[in-house]
Amino acid sequence: MNRFSIFLIRCIPCAMILLPCGLSAQEHSYAPSDIENGRGLYQANCLGCHGNNADAVEGANLSTGRFRRASSDEDLIRLIREGIPNTLMIPKTNLSYGDTRAIVAFLRALPGGGALVADDREVRIGDASRGEALFFSQQNQCSTCHGVNGGGNLLSPDLGNVGATRTPGTLEQSIIDPMAEVRAGQRFYQVTDRQGTTIRGLLLNQDTHSVQLLNENERLAAYNKDNLESHGFIPSPMPSYLDVLSPNEVADLVAYMISLKGDAE
Repeated sequence: MNRFSIFLIRCIPCAMILLPCGLSAQEHSYAPSDIENGRGLYQANCLGCHGNNADAVEGANLSTGRFRRASSDEDLIRLIREGIPNTLMIPKTNLSYGDTRAIVAFLRALPGGGALVADDREVRIGDASRGEALFFSQQNQCSTCHGVNGGGNLLSPDLGNVGATRTPGTLEQSIIDPMAEVRAGQRFYQVTDRQGTTIRGLLLNQDTHSVQLLNENERLAAYNKDNLESHGFIPSPMPSYLDVLSPNEVADLVAYMISLKGDAE
């Protein structure tokens, strides 16, 4: 047997050992954007049961990287999308393949025992049933503006699916500091005509020459900017509840809102 044959005999087993390791490392390699996207999706869809540290379900610590029913990332994706029969792990039919892959990316990136934070702070999750009572109470009047699969008014977004699209951190912030981030589709605008009449409303569209609003009477209104005395954005009418609700009540409202996932569940 020549030296080249001996070399091949020695190297082939090494290659067979290294190949699965290389595939495994590649499988767990995710872009930072995937991990960050997965963080938000986890908060919106999984945190209520699995908790801040992903270890709230007994026997299912998701931060360890070891899973009883999954040996690969594709197995994890399938478990999230299809659920586990006869358990509280129901199918997440509202999530696309890309969404579940991002959640897996986030789980793979979790440090052992690390707290899940949003906006550089841990988000408290309270009791959803108490939060629902607060939401529909006459004192807080949340439901006067915001509907839940109906109700509310046309100027404020319906929250029936908010738990599937927003993170607990952004929901908490919208309660205590609604002006910190106003989304493009929720900006309010004010116009004043040449006669001094002022109209406020939800901005629907604008271009160089015109602006279209849904006014406070929930009617569509269009204006030519050349005929206006002034026009521009104004603060959102959403009040801050920082000094109105206790920290426990804010946590309860957050819990209720992250439970709102439309008809998916």
